[in-house]
Amino acid sequence: MKIALVGEAPNDTQAIKNLLIKRYTKEKFDFVFLLQRINGSNLDSQKTKRFLRVEFENQKPDLVIFIRDLDALLSDKTNIEERKLYYTEFNSVVDKKGIYLLNIFEIEALILADIFTFNGMYQTNIETFLDVMLIQQPKELLKNASKNYNESHNAAIFEKLEFDKVMECKYFNEFIVKLDKYLN
Repeated sequence: MKIALVGEAPNDTQAIKNLLIKRYTKEKFDFVFLLQRINGSNLDSQKTKRFLRVEFENQKPDLVIFIRDLDALLSDKTNIEERKLYYTEFNSVVDKKGIYLLNIFEIEALILADIFTFNGMYQTNIETFLDVMLIQQPKELLKNASKNYNESHNAAIFEKLEFDKVMECKYFNEFIVKLDKYLN
C-alpha cells in the first residue's frame, strides 16, 4: 500500500515517516512525499491545490496523510476551524483519500511525549509532562533545554522515539486509531 505524506516542511514529513514505519513496516507500506518544495503557510494557497492534484495523479497513493501544526492550543477554536477547512479542501483534491494529523501545538510535542529519548540524545534533564498537548511552543522548550537542538534534527530524533511512548500523546493516539481503521 502506498501512503503519501504532505507536511509543512520536509523535516516534518520525514520525521513522521520515521515514526510510522515502526508500526507500518516497509514490507507492507510504501511511504512517499508530496509537495516537498512547498513549506509552511504556502500549503494553504489555491496554486498548491493544483500541484497537489498533479503529484497525486502521478504517484497514485492509496492514502494521503496531511500533517499540519495547529500553532496553538486545542482550545483555540479559530485555528482549529482554519485547519479543518484546509483539510476539507485539500482532501477533496485527493479524491477524499486523506486523513489528518494535526499536531497540537507543534510536531515537537511528539518528542515531548518520549522526552527520555531526547534527554538521552542531548544530555538534557527535561521532566516528563502529563499532557504534552498543553505545552505552548514545544520547539522553543527543546531549544532552550539544549543549544545543540535544531528542528532539522527531528527526522533523526523521530527515528529513535519509542512508538508506544508517543502513543501516550492523545492527538497522536487518535490519529493512529483513525489510520488503523483506514488501513483495515
